[in-house]
Amino acid sequence: MKINDAKNIVKKKLNNHPNRYNHIIRVYEMAVKLAEHYNADVYKVSLAAIFHDYSKYDTILEQTKYLSKDEVLLYEDTKVMYHSLSAAYVLKNEFNINDCEILNAIKYHVWGHPKMTLIDKIVLISDKIELGRNYPLVEELRKLAFKDINLAIYKFLEDNITYNLNKGFKIHKSQYETIESLKEEMHENT
Repeated sequence: MKINDAKNIVKKKLNNHPNRYNHIIRVYEMAVKLAEHYNADVYKVSLAAIFHDYSKYDTILEQTKYLSKDEVLLYEDTKVMYHSLSAAYVLKNEFNINDCEILNAIKYHVWGHPKMTLIDKIVLISDKIELGRNYPLVEELRKLAFKDINLAIYKFLEDNITYNLNKGFKIHKSQYETIESLKEEMHENT
């Protein structure tokens, strides 16, 4: 699939949500910069970034119709994951994209997973630091992402967990597993 075709597909799907489409384009732009910086596959990063929120405005019923019962149960307290899992499913089954790196980067862009690839990391952090984002830590994370992507994701996740706990939201155990994995990876690289 060509990148322009992907953009057009997503733009059509999000026709009633222009702000979300603009967010997606900014994520794509940030992801390309990071991919070039880290010598990652620009095409895979681009396609994952463009489709990462494809299912964002589908109903929960629509999102979960693509998921296994185990997936629905696993994330029933953190339904924000449903859109990422269903977007990967749609990309694979309706657009015949079978590349696991692209699909996993979409699936895990919300808070990652313990064995993230560079492509996973780029799409995740690009979603959090695209130039339209505005929260206290974002400027620091934008700079850090180009120096130490693991540390940028680690700091984002810690801040995000604190924010969500303060709001009374549940934290999924895999968020903590992702943080522990990043800690180990950073320790190994020192």
